[in-house]
Amino acid sequence: MKVSGFIAGITVATSVFAIDPPPPQMPIVSGIVSDTPGQCSPGQSMNITFLPDTLRLDLPSMRFGTEGHGRTDEVAVCQFTVDFTSWWYKYRFAIQDVTYRGHLKATDGVQIYKMTANTILRYENRKLNSGRAPPDIWNVSMSTMIDDKATTAIGGEGDFDEDFAVKQNSSHLEWSMCMDGGEGTGDVKTKLSFILAVTTSDKDKTGKGVGALVRGMSFDFGVVWEECYPDRMVKNAWGQTRIDDFSVCTYNSANQTSRVNSRELRRGPGVML
Repeated sequence: MKVSGFIAGITVATSVFAIDPPPPQMPIVSGIVSDTPGQCSPGQSMNITFLPDTLRLDLPSMRFGTEGHGRTDEVAVCQFTVDFTSWWYKYRFAIQDVTYRGHLKATDGVQIYKMTANTILRYENRKLNSGRAPPDIWNVSMSTMIDDKATTAIGGEGDFDEDFAVKQNSSHLEWSMCMDGGEGTGDVKTKLSFILAVTTSDKDKTGKGVGALVRGMSFDFGVVWEECYPDRMVKNAWGQTRIDDFSVCTYNSANQTSRVNSRELRRGPGVML
């Protein structure tokens, strides 16, 4: 199926959510760690822009490993974590949708049939500060802000060389913790982890066709905001998954060495706001 300016999505009523105007300042990127540096690496092949209503990821180096040969599925994947700071006081946010954008050049029936976007907000707070009283102990809480799976048919008949855009709405809003303005500095870290993927196949499985993302991919996450009242106890209990003493760093004064022990995440009760 040839598609030009393809738009798809699931319509979800959002009028039931209390959504406020955005804060006067957007959070700032303070660091990026990539698990797939060949597809997306800090400072070279990615751009992250936090706008009042959109978190935009431009990933021009995202590509299929073997040019998307049609006999078997080919996948382009970006996986990375972004540290944010300068959150505005008395606001929380949620992700209401994601729009996938790109340009597919394909031959002999190769098509994009699946795209996925998973975003997890990670909140880390230092339980004991190493500068005052070792050991260094961190607690961590996490929630999935959006976990989208888009079934598509971009290309799939003969040759294809066009832009595409696919919009998917979230089935619900998962709210972040209420920010108090100190996140991202000192004893508190706020991180968004992304796993983004695009998958191609061949309708007739001949293996003759190839597909390529000409300019990589862009992902626009629709962001909504709500004013709130920070409460440290509520904030530290936030999250779908929580664990105390997730990371413990001890220091041996005899040989001047340190050691970090991290524990596996487990499901926690969380606090639904």
